[in-house]
Amino acid sequence: MSDFRPEVQRALPALVASRFAVNVAMRMGYTFLPAFARGAGLSVGATSAVLSARELTALSAPLMGRWSDRWGAIRVMGVCGLVAGTGLLIATLGAPGLVVGFVILGIGRTANQVALNAWVGSVVAYERRGRATGLVELTWGGAALVGLPLVGLLIDGVAWWAPQAVLGVLLLVVGVTILQRASREQLVVSAPTRKPQMTRPAVAALVTNGALTASAQFLFLTHGLWLEDVYGLDTAEIGLAVLAVGAVEVVATLGSSRLTDRVGKRRSIIGGALLMTLMIAVLGAVDAPPLGLGLAVLAVAFLGFEYGIVSAIPLLSELDPGARAQMVGRAVLVTTLVRALITPLATLLYIEAGFAVTMFTAAGCGTAAVVLAMWAMVEPAGSGA
Repeated sequence: MSDFRPEVQRALPALVASRFAVNVAMRMGYTFLPAFARGAGLSVGATSAVLSARELTALSAPLMGRWSDRWGAIRVMGVCGLVAGTGLLIATLGAPGLVVGFVILGIGRTANQVALNAWVGSVVAYERRGRATGLVELTWGGAALVGLPLVGLLIDGVAWWAPQAVLGVLLLVVGVTILQRASREQLVVSAPTRKPQMTRPAVAALVTNGALTASAQFLFLTHGLWLEDVYGLDTAEIGLAVLAVGAVEVVATLGSSRLTDRVGKRRSIIGGALLMTLMIAVLGAVDAPPLGLGLAVLAVAFLGFEYGIVSAIPLLSELDPGARAQMVGRAVLVTTLVRALITPLATLLYIEAGFAVTMFTAAGCGTAAVVLAMWAMVEPAGSGA
């Protein structure tokens, strides 16, 4: 972090804390889907529909991009912390609260994602952006490594609503902290003068990112059900099992922060997507391996996805520097539509056809991402690696 400007170093801790809390809140809905469904008195299918509705809130991403360009990314991130925190507190109030609160959480998460990625793109040169993005995205793997085991313990030791309460309070505190900084030091403010230019390379990059997300979404949504059904793990044990996944994702993100700028963003995306796709295909071929082997393959699949998706972020933020936040918003819009479509489909496919068919479907999406990245995606002009 010492390589970044002083004002960037001062802003990062609160921004990273906000992203970490949001990522834990988003991931726990997938991993502990059965526990939240039972606690709120909803079916697994109904809770899956709530998660799908939560994903659809990111349809607001282009609007968040315009707000970020106009009012400043730091200010938008502070407001999003307050919104997400409020949503999580509402989500403690039974079935209606879970539905409304998770949707509000999704709105806050969308603002955070768009504004933070645009801010990094504005304050860090493209040649070093892979490292900066990797450091920020450590919060995704950290959510699994640290956050999800604690969520499992809170659910088992207190109640299903306890994680929402803890994370909600944390996000309110961090949101106020970020807004206080925004009032003292506005780091990024730019007035958008035009809409993003949807060139052929830009479209190819957005579609590639969407295919990569689609493949991973099948795994995200069903791995908790798989661990419970095949291995008989309870909620706390599932939380501990994903420690391995979180550790591998942290390694992948660290690798991205160190390698992506050297290897190249496009080549890194190809490598990550290929590794993820191969591991998902293995899970489809052998859907009930010994627990240790199953966790290892699962972890490597997440490693490939994390490396690929983190490597894509700096490339996406450079597709149109003149309308950076708006282009990031469009990238989020595409992945949102993909997740909203895959979320109910993955659950239905798992229930009706089983884990193997679900994984082979995911592998098909991953193969599409690899092909698109190899033959359609290009690095932004003049960006080097």
